[in-house]
Amino acid sequence: MIPSKSHPRWEALVKGEVKPNFRVFSGNMMLNQLARSINADDSSSNIQHCINQAYDYFSRFETLLIDELKEIFES
Repeated sequence: MIPSKSHPRWEALVKGEVKPNFRVFSGNMMLNQLARSINADDSSSNIQHCINQAYDYFSRFETLLIDELKEIFES
């Protein structure tokens, strides 16, 4: 189950403060891209945009990434 977008871990995840190692490499690539976007523009609107992108990605591939997601959001 994917937590809501308001969960504080989403922001830490897209900023690169939480560094999971996904078995599915595209998850790592996507998070690196979002962290670079936030480094270039750390406005609240860009952070929310990045959270939305991450949420959409992980919702789509939840079944493949369930173990990593549990580790991120339950710690």
